[in-house]
Amino acid sequence: MNQWRALGSFANLSRERAKLEQAWERFVSGIGEKPAIRLLMYESWQRCLAYNIHPLRNRTEITLSREEIEAYWQNDSLQHSLKPLLLKVKDASMDAGHLATFCNAAGDIVHLDGQRSLMLKAEDMNFVVGASWAENRAGTNAIGTSLVTGRPVQVFAGEHFCQEVQKWTCAAAPIRDPATGEILGVFNLTGLWRVNHPYALSVVISAKQAVERDLRHQLERERFRLAERFAQLATTPVSSPLLVLDRGGQVIHASSMLYEQGWVDGRQHLIGAPPQACTTASKMQWEAEQRRGTWRFEQIPYRYGGKLIGFVVYAIPPGCRQPAKRETTAKPAVPDHGLAAPDRPGALAPLPVKADSAFLGKEQVYRSLFEDHPAAIICYDLHGNILQANPAAERLVGYHAEDLQATNIASLIFPDSAESQLHPFHRGLMNRPQEFEIAVRHKNGHGMDVRLNNFPMYVDDEIVGFYAIAKDVTRDKQIEADLRATKEQLDLYLRNTVDSVVVLDVSFRVLKVNRAFERMFGWSEQEVIGDKLPTIPDFLLEQFHLLQQEIVENRHVTSYETVRQRKDGTLLNVSTFISPLSDAEGNVIAFVAIHRDITEHKRMEVALIEKEKQLRTFINAMPVSVCFKDGEGRWLEANDCCLRMFQLEHVPYHGKSDAELAKLSPVYREALLQCAESDKRTWEGGKPVRLEEVVRLEHGESRIFDVSKVPLFGPDGKRHALVIVSQDITEMKQTESLLRKSEKLSVVGQMAAGVAHEIYNPLTSIRGFIQFIQEGHSKQEYFQTILSELDRIQSVVNEFLVLAKPQVIHFAPRDLGPLLHQAAELLQSEALRHNVRIALETDPNMTMVNCEEKQLKQVFIHVLKNAIEAMPNGGQITIQLKRLGDALSIRIVDQGQGIGEERIQKLGEPFYTTKEKGTGLGLMITYKIIQAHQGSMKIESQPDKGTTVEITLPVYASFA
Repeated sequence: MNQWRALGSFANLSRERAKLEQAWERFVSGIGEKPAIRLLMYESWQRCLAYNIHPLRNRTEITLSREEIEAYWQNDSLQHSLKPLLLKVKDASMDAGHLATFCNAAGDIVHLDGQRSLMLKAEDMNFVVGASWAENRAGTNAIGTSLVTGRPVQVFAGEHFCQEVQKWTCAAAPIRDPATGEILGVFNLTGLWRVNHPYALSVVISAKQAVERDLRHQLERERFRLAERFAQLATTPVSSPLLVLDRGGQVIHASSMLYEQGWVDGRQHLIGAPPQACTTASKMQWEAEQRRGTWRFEQIPYRYGGKLIGFVVYAIPPGCRQPAKRETTAKPAVPDHGLAAPDRPGALAPLPVKADSAFLGKEQVYRSLFEDHPAAIICYDLHGNILQANPAAERLVGYHAEDLQATNIASLIFPDSAESQLHPFHRGLMNRPQEFEIAVRHKNGHGMDVRLNNFPMYVDDEIVGFYAIAKDVTRDKQIEADLRATKEQLDLYLRNTVDSVVVLDVSFRVLKVNRAFERMFGWSEQEVIGDKLPTIPDFLLEQFHLLQQEIVENRHVTSYETVRQRKDGTLLNVSTFISPLSDAEGNVIAFVAIHRDITEHKRMEVALIEKEKQLRTFINAMPVSVCFKDGEGRWLEANDCCLRMFQLEHVPYHGKSDAELAKLSPVYREALLQCAESDKRTWEGGKPVRLEEVVRLEHGESRIFDVSKVPLFGPDGKRHALVIVSQDITEMKQTESLLRKSEKLSVVGQMAAGVAHEIYNPLTSIRGFIQFIQEGHSKQEYFQTILSELDRIQSVVNEFLVLAKPQVIHFAPRDLGPLLHQAAELLQSEALRHNVRIALETDPNMTMVNCEEKQLKQVFIHVLKNAIEAMPNGGQITIQLKRLGDALSIRIVDQGQGIGEERIQKLGEPFYTTKEKGTGLGLMITYKIIQAHQGSMKIESQPDKGTTVEITLPVYASFA
């Protein structure tokens, strides 16, 4: 194997690629000595470092516009030779998985063709028409490296200096101009690394040789034309010697005097000619010293068919001032339309008055070709002054021909783009046909994108002006912009979507994968590129092959759920979408497969089904009735208890309303109709409700149901569903009634025991003192003690009667402010005796409650009295009255001794008290009064910091 070919015919591609990747990684990281790669590649890598090319660069740059590429192909010497050959190679390389490419001498891609799907993949690394693949821009690659070395070369996978390109293998061969020896371009074949073909380099070398063979034949024809030209000039009487040169500066023929004077060397080159003589397309002169004096030379470019093929050089010996008059026989490249430049610029030249019929016929033909041509044609001089325009040009820009003939072409171009878009006036470009685009201003003011095909006009081998054929491409440009925007959106989607996207060729080999594929399945793009999809498990291969046949035959979009495997062998559930990609002719060129990981979805689906089974089992096992209805009241689901309760076990209830089911269950007809009315009120209320419903059956029996109804609404506010849970509580109600009676007896017993305990101690004291008196020990203080103990017994009995005796309560709206003020006034004298000050803070808003005035006053007095007794050292009691929404808050805050947390929990229990002589019944009565008023009472206290009693009561409905 020579150093120009990357691998031998029997090389293991995967192993060689892995070895190259290791060598590349060590090289770019600066580890180790010279890598184990070909010397040619190592030298290229060294040059890339010198170029400061980043090895992780993803894309090279676009350096050629479409106009510049089209202008390049105007060079007939390559167009006629290359285009047929490129088409032939493309057809041959389609099945081999290669792209046929041609680049100019600078390494810019000017032609790219092949499988559309492979071209789509190549766009990832910007391997597109117009991109530069010179070595100093794209790193080591076959195109750029062959331009540097001037030799054919093949670069395989990891031999590329830039990592993104390492998915590919390319082979390139430079084409040289046989006249000048300069490189004209590079022929290249590029394919994915897995389809590396051992004969790819031979193919490009054969193509190079075929093109160079055609170029040599073309050069021979050019030299023949030059020889003819020399013969023509040699027969003209002249006093100066002359010679003709080809494009490479080689002398084809020369006057004998020039040979005799030694101006032609052994290599048939003109001695003394400046280096730029063969590179200029215009006249030039120079002088050269010779032993007999100074010779002057005048070089005139010679064109044939508008193309430069060589030069005519006149030699002026010493003593002669200028060459004798010569007659030029070269003809203009374009026919003379009779449009000579008249006295004033832009005027139409008059037709000859007398002319023979043959010439007149030609003149009419040429004029018809100009005036009747459907394309816009404009003729202008070297300064851009318009000489003539045909009717199609008038229609294009909206001006009459007479108006155009008085203007400069630059005036039709928008100012911000005129300078950069008037290419034909660049001296280096004006000698050949060009195609470019300009932004033209229509007469009515709107802009147009116009494509100009520009041709130089020659008179006596001198360019005197241009013919331009113009076409409106505004719509084409808009389509291009739309396509470009679409492509950018597609690229953005591929980069950011969480779905795996795979592009497959018509043989279902991988062309492109996105990063989501790499994350989902574990393979990198380089590992799968050009190979069959590795994600198909073995047990699904046959099924996948059948699916491939179906997709190819039907060409329909296919979606299905299946199982795929990761690189580590694990399986995942995916939702797959496969769509064919077709070209403009409807031919399938690739397939796009999109995978979405639904493993978690499947797991959740299975779990949901299992949960649904469990929930259904649980609901059916519940001893309560559960029913689901839709927004229209139709039954969706019901558990077994519900069906038994309404005797619907064998009735197809799904989708039926309560009215329809009432006809199928006569026993519960009234109950179902009553349920429908209740549902209506629940929907109107828009919130969950709980109520008791009494259902009367056929034989006068009544049943009581505890019913909860929960309405469910959608995001748009529409009725979605109604959940109804009901339970027959008839027996529970009866049991509850018995329990209440039992509870009363228990409370009475508990209170009686407490009363007995409270009375026992005073009775013991009374008994003892009476015995003293009976024994004759009578003292006045004994009677006072007996009366005190009797008062204590009376107090206990009175509180017992208040708690146990049913009282008739009359509720009425009352303002809490005056009630609190009255309670504070009643205790003012007692507070002063204990050095306690009472402060009242009331809300100015309405503070009305529906209450029994005396009972609430009793509550406030009791709490205030407890606060005063808790402050033996004096202090302040603050009464705060505030409205909090639909409730009133009464907070009584003291600065007393406080109560421990463990004792607060027992407050309100019968006969539990924190005072020395208390009974505990007062706080119990207070709780009972507050509950009767549908309020609540909360006590917060800390030892040595005081106590806060907060009572909350609902605001009177008329003020809520």
